[in-house]
Formats: sequence, C-alpha cells, structure tokens
Amino acid sequence: MKQRMLLWIVATRNSFVSLLPLTFLRVTLDLLIYLPWPAYQQLMSSLFGASWKTPLLSISELTFSFFALALTAIISVQLVYRLNSNNNNESDMPTPLMVAISAAINYIIVTSLLGYSAIEFSIESMVLAVILGIATAEMICWLTHKRLLDLLHLSVESDTAFYNAMRLTPTIVIVGVFFFVVAAFINLLPDFPDVYDGLTHWAQAEGYGAWILSTLTVLVNQGLWFIGVHGGIAIQSYHDGAFFIHDVAAISADWVTRPVYDSFVLIGGSGATLGLVIAILITTRRGMQNKVAKISIIPSLFNINDILIYGLPIVLNPRYLIPFFMVPLSLMTISLLAFQSGLVHVVNPGSVTWTTPPILSAWLLTESWYGVALQLLTISISTLLYLPFVRKAEIYRHQQEQLAFEEATNTIIHNGQTKQQIISRQDKVGMIARDLVYDLRQAIYHDELTVVYQPKHHRAGHIVGVEALVRWTHPRYGFVSPAMLVMLAEDSGDINKLGRWVFEHCCIAKAKWNALGHQNLTMAINISPLQLSDNALPTFLSGCVTKYGLHPEEIELEITESSEISDSQQVEKILQEISDIGIHLAMDDFGMGYSSLLHMRRFKVNAIKIDGSITRDVLTNSTNADIIRTISALGKAQKVSVVAEYVETKEQREALLEMGCDIFQGYYHSPPLKPEDCPRYFLSHRHEVAE
Repeated sequence: MKQRMLLWIVATRNSFVSLLPLTFLRVTLDLLIYLPWPAYQQLMSSLFGASWKTPLLSISELTFSFFALALTAIISVQLVYRLNSNNNNESDMPTPLMVAISAAINYIIVTSLLGYSAIEFSIESMVLAVILGIATAEMICWLTHKRLLDLLHLSVESDTAFYNAMRLTPTIVIVGVFFFVVAAFINLLPDFPDVYDGLTHWAQAEGYGAWILSTLTVLVNQGLWFIGVHGGIAIQSYHDGAFFIHDVAAISADWVTRPVYDSFVLIGGSGATLGLVIAILITTRRGMQNKVAKISIIPSLFNINDILIYGLPIVLNPRYLIPFFMVPLSLMTISLLAFQSGLVHVVNPGSVTWTTPPILSAWLLTESWYGVALQLLTISISTLLYLPFVRKAEIYRHQQEQLAFEEATNTIIHNGQTKQQIISRQDKVGMIARDLVYDLRQAIYHDELTVVYQPKHHRAGHIVGVEALVRWTHPRYGFVSPAMLVMLAEDSGDINKLGRWVFEHCCIAKAKWNALGHQNLTMAINISPLQLSDNALPTFLSGCVTKYGLHPEEIELEITESSEISDSQQVEKILQEISDIGIHLAMDDFGMGYSSLLHMRRFKVNAIKIDGSITRDVLTNSTNADIIRTISALGKAQKVSVVAEYVETKEQREALLEMGCDIFQGYYHSPPLKPEDCPRYFLSHRHEVAE
C-alpha cells in the first residue's frame, strides 16, 4: 500500500508539472495586467483603450477554469502509465487516452451533483481532481482485467482506435455510474460546518487572531505546495474570510492583510524563495540548482516561483522540507512583531498586487524606509536560513549526479554493443546522453578535448611509434570513458566531426616531433567504421597530411570495430583511396570484432592489433594463448605486424613475444603521454634493446 500511495503522489506531482505551461500563461497574463508601473499602465491604455485588461482577464479566468478538469485527466494518465508498467500482460492494459476521457467524465458527473461548476478554480476542485484522477485510473486498470466486461468481443482486425474505444466502453460506463451513485449519496448528507469560519472566530476570541491565522496560512500554503498542489488556490479561496481582510489600513491582533502577507512573508513566492535563489547563486557555480536559480531570478522578483518548486524540485524533496516551512514562519514572526509594535505601518494596502517586486512593494505599502528596511531584512534572513540546506542539497546533488553518470556510462557502453540508439531514450540515461552530446559538440568547437599518445615498442625494445588516444574531462562529470565518448559521437552523428578534430591535432603534434628529428615514428590514429561512409574523408586526410608537411606512410589508421564495417561499394572505394594516398591501415581489436578475417580480404592492412581482452589474460587462460598464436601465424603469413596492447608486466611481454607478437603497447613500457612529454621519451628509448 505504501508503494501504491507513492505512485499516487508522484502522479499528482508530475501532473502539476505537466500543467506548468498553463500556469506560466496565467502568470504572464497577470504580469501584463498588474505590472506595477504607472507609465506602463498609461501606455497600454493609450494604445489599446481603457478596457484593454478585459480580454486578458477573460483569458486568465479561463486558464483557471480549465485547470481542474485538465488536472483530473492528466493525473489519470500519469497513474495508468505507471500501473501499466507493472503489468506483464500488455493485452490487458487500458488505453491512457480512454482513461483520461473517463476521468474527465467522472469529474463532470461529481461536480455537477455536488453543486460545483466543472470549470471552477478552488481548493475543492483541486482535491476532487486529485481524488477522481487517481480513483478512475485504479478502477479502470482493475476492471479491465475482468473478462466479463469484454461484452462486445470485437475482432482484433477492427480499426485500432475503434477497438480500444469500444473495448473499454462498458468499463467506463460502470465507473461513471459508480461515481454518480457516490456523488448522489454525498449530496444527501448534511452540510458540514464551515471549519474556516469557526476557526477564525475561535482565533480572534483568543486575542491572537493574527498570529494563529497567519501561522495556519503558512502551514496550509507550504504543506500543499510541498506535495505538489497549488497552495495559493487554498489561500485565494478564503482570503476574504478566515485568513485575510483586504480593505484595512493597519495590522491588528485579529488579522493581517493579504498584501502584507505577499510582500513580507512570501518574498519571491511560496517559501520566501527569493532568499533561496540568492543562496543558490552564492553557493553554486554550475549544475542543476544553479541553472534553475538563474532561470528563476526574474520570475522570483515578481513573486513567482513555480520553476523553483517543480524544477529543483522542492516538491517531495526532504532536503528542502525544513526551510520551506521554517523560512516563511520566521519572516511572518518578524513582520508581525514589526507591524504590531508600531515600528512599521500599513498606509496603502490596496496599492500593490502579489506580483509587485520587492522594495517597490514595501515602499508602496508603508511609504516608509522602515518598511523597505524590514523587507531587506527578511530577504537577508531567508537567504541565511536557506544557505546550509542549499549546501547539503548541492553535495547530495553532486553525489547523485556522479552515480547517475556512472550508471549511464555502464548502460551506454553495454548498449553500444547492441547498437541501440542512446540519445533517443526518454529515461535518465537518455537525458544524460543528450546532455553529454551537447557538451561534446561545445568541447570540439572550443578545443576542450585533449589527445595523449601511448608509445609502441618493437620486439627488439626500441620505440617504433605511438597511438593517439582522445581524452575528455567533463566540467561536471569528470573523466568520460573514451568508449562512451566514441559511442555518443557515433550515436549523435558527430563522429566525423570528432574524427577530423583528432586527426588534425595528431598531425600538428607529429609535425612538431618531425621538426625534432622523429620522422621515423608512426602515428596510429583510431577511425570509426562510420567515418568510412564519408566521401570527403580521403580528401580531408590527404589535405591534412600535406598541410602539415607529413609523409602519408607516417600515419596509420586503426579501424576500430565499434560499429560494423559496411560492405558497400562506397566503403570499398574510400578504403582504396586512403591506401592510394599512402596512409597505412590497421585492424584494431582483432579477434573479437564482427568479421575481422573477412576485412583482411577486403583491404590491405599494415598491422593487426590483438584485442586487449585476449592479451590481458594470456598468462592464465590457455585458450587466449592459442588464439594469439593463431593470429601471430596469420600475421606472419600475410606479412603484417602483430601488435599486442595492454601489456602490463615483463612476464606478460615475454609470453606474448614467445607467441609471435611483433609490437607491444601498454603500461609496462609507458602510460599515455602528453604531446609535450613525448620528445623526451623518444630520445631516451630510440635505441633501447629488450632485456
């Protein structure tokens, strides 16, 4: 049951998030209507006439009216998707669209019988929307599994839309009748007493009305917002009764005005989140919190914080539970003390709307610098109170980000072997992949990638060349696996751009080394099979080699098998053109690829590099040793070099040498080196002889 209730809460929260466009439309309209700038109001009146607000008010009212009905349908859809995901029998799954229609029908039935308007905007309508959305999804998912309700027995050859509509019609009718009966029964019950009116009279009778009612206001507002329900609706519904009185010019012991509550307690929106925005900007320099805070700066100045509440999120976020309640309660206490002590006076309660920015709202309300100072004090206090929680949330965010990145890395590398597209996924892995692709493009454009070079030694001991290895240190995630980097580039279509960037930087480094007398060393550069479909590749390679004054035979392209090499005539033509230039070709990861032996028949290779998963375990796995001996014999028969990578120890090198390998690469000789460190290594190992 606990797990099911969590599904309900998440579905409700996500539904309010889905309706953010509607909320932002309403907020934008409110800003246009109530922007507290006399010059703006005069300009709009002169341009569009004295009644220019009327159509905007109508649209704003309609967005309010549509909200509850839309919320009912969306909650049912959000929940049915989650319930369906737990159902192994896909044929029994109800269609989300039909469930949404049923939820809307049930909402209209219930509100009509209870005497509400189906397009009313109130706390009652929000509560009904949540209850009916959840109940409809649950009942339809349960009843759909009952075979007795499949009364029509339509053939699956029917039109899909017609089949789904008719299959669920009996269920939808039964659910609608059920809610009709429930609503009719509720309508027969006696009216409940007005809790708010009774609470108001009790609080005022105690002589502490302002304190009790303001505290209750904060708790109701913050509590509803924290579970994803628009708390402002509850407050707005009763601002003329239990909580607020609008047309007063002072604060008394019994009540507090709504403008004071908006301007001195909810500065930046529910939770006094202008202080949260400032605290985030002080604490963080990058990351999700920083981005959301920057986007929220301007809305928060107009006391709009939906972006923060749903974006950070604050909703259902235990790390912000305490300050979300503590901050407005603290500001309410400070403000009431200031007003009831006579330090600050309300002069013009009707001069501001809830969208009036700080400082201006304080001045218009109090016409005093004391009021402005009080508001600045409350903003400062809210910032200080939020700071420690922001720091903790940032530490947690960073930890979760790293965990999500590691999980995404493992998933992407695994999926890379199945060739499933990554960036089109709609889960967290897909989001991280798309984020990384965007940053990769920026890194290529701004030269933020690096290339390191791992030496390759001949069996006699001396150095014969290097392999270029691209590296990327992401500003947030840190080191990105080269395998993941290549897979993302292939998946997003950026592999040609990445490959060209790497090749040109390798040519630049090789030209510098040549100037120091190292022309005899070969530069091995990895190339993806997908690049072999680029008709402009041979021209680019030739132009780059010529541009930096290199000889083609100094370059060796290691064709990786991250993707299957196409057997098209286009690829054959490109491979031949590369060979004609004089650039050598090598097969990387030989022995573990798609069709390594067939590729040797298709194009001339200068070297074959044994897959590292085979060379690593050569001392402990006799099968691997047999594979290496076979590959070495093939290399000798074809007169090509056999390269062993991941050579870590002397014993491993000696075993591989005995098995017929010609060239060795790995940490036994050297880790990958920065380009500026390579010349020193070349000089010290030019004439080295193996022990």
